[in-house]
Amino acid sequence: MSQLNADACYVFTDTETTGLDINFSQIIQVGSILTDESLTEESSQDIGCQLLPWVVPSPEAFLVHKKIESLEEDAMSHYDMMKLLRNTWLDWSKGRNAVYITYNGHRFDEELFRRQFFWNLLPLYITNTLGASRLDMLSTLQLVANFFPNSLNLPLTEEGDVSMKLTDWSNANSIEIENAHDALADCVQMLELAKLILDKAKPVWQASLKGASKIGNLEILQADPFAMIGEVIRRKKFTYPVTFCGQNPKMNNEVAVADLYFDPDQLDELTDTELLEQIGNSGTAIRKLRINKSMPVMPSDGIPNIKDYLDIPYEQLVERARKIKDNVRLQTRISELLASNQINYPPPKHLEQSVYSGFPSDADDLWMERFHTLPWEERSRVLDGFEDSRYKELAERLVCVNNPESVSSETLERYHNFINQRLYDKGPWPSLEKTLDKTRSMLLDATGEQKEILEKLEENLSKKSEIN
Repeated sequence: MSQLNADACYVFTDTETTGLDINFSQIIQVGSILTDESLTEESSQDIGCQLLPWVVPSPEAFLVHKKIESLEEDAMSHYDMMKLLRNTWLDWSKGRNAVYITYNGHRFDEELFRRQFFWNLLPLYITNTLGASRLDMLSTLQLVANFFPNSLNLPLTEEGDVSMKLTDWSNANSIEIENAHDALADCVQMLELAKLILDKAKPVWQASLKGASKIGNLEILQADPFAMIGEVIRRKKFTYPVTFCGQNPKMNNEVAVADLYFDPDQLDELTDTELLEQIGNSGTAIRKLRINKSMPVMPSDGIPNIKDYLDIPYEQLVERARKIKDNVRLQTRISELLASNQINYPPPKHLEQSVYSGFPSDADDLWMERFHTLPWEERSRVLDGFEDSRYKELAERLVCVNNPESVSSETLERYHNFINQRLYDKGPWPSLEKTLDKTRSMLLDATGEQKEILEKLEENLSKKSEIN
């Protein structure tokens, strides 16, 4: 339920991880900054944790973020870190509508948060419930690059292309970076860039905030006279005038927009088969979009000198948009085609991939609450109380990591078999043997700080190898 009259607050957040796979990488650091609506900082949090026994870290990732403290046994547990993170966010947003702000987070950080709340038997959703919404600043900066290029200094390559790396935007705009690729430092960069956008490209900031919710995104796509998409793909800028033309009745997050550079009269004359061929993710007359994620889209009337960004006359686009909006029959056809053309994905093979395979029952929700309130030495007694086998397996992992002496020999054997599978069996996760070989190979040429990091990592991986 939305807190309709509550003030907004912003939570800038970022992660550092063991790798890039959203299903099998582990978060080892989370930085968060809380601000009010004027972007004045109110609080911050910087927390980290130790590596889980079955996670094989990427040496390349550690050379970037340098979080070798996660390799120490006295670091906070992953379970405690995720509980603390959730409790902090809930406390910060109490009585307020929080907007959770990430950078490329809708593809990565957000998915990691959900999965690792799941691993720890915590509710998956926090950034889009209880009045909260979520904003990915990657989309915001794409709008700046395309439609407000003189408001901020764009990070340009020698060829004149636009870099979308967060650090490049910070450097171009003289934002000091003390610890690049540190989660809290990245939050500082996002906050400082947000202040610049609010000051120098306010319509972009307003559109981004509106697009942080599904309803807001839908309103932008339905805006009069039309909306503009401004993307940066492989450092190249692309802009499209679009308007809403359909919504999947079976999956409301999926909508369609008509690219107004295509003649709508020709769309109306197509058969269903031909019309379906025109529905795609890019390069087609009709684009599929997901309104539950940030998009680089804003109303055309919020863009100064809009005619400078159009390939055909503005008045012609307004007329085409009106034809689409008035053509209920075409919108109905497109909506039906979206529903009939859904992709059926195979069931997940591994537990970590099953995060969206159904919500917990009321009974399992209550059982999770009970699990969290018990001392570790008593939690093994409630393992068999879960209805869903996923939660029982996750609970077993948690108890075996945090209090192995309390579990039965059968449970401990299953746990050790699981660890051996993750370390030695071929799968979508990193191989211990290959990672250890790679780390040792990289050590041959490493010097200074890089050598120290790789030595710590090699020590950790070797211990894993010896124990198992």
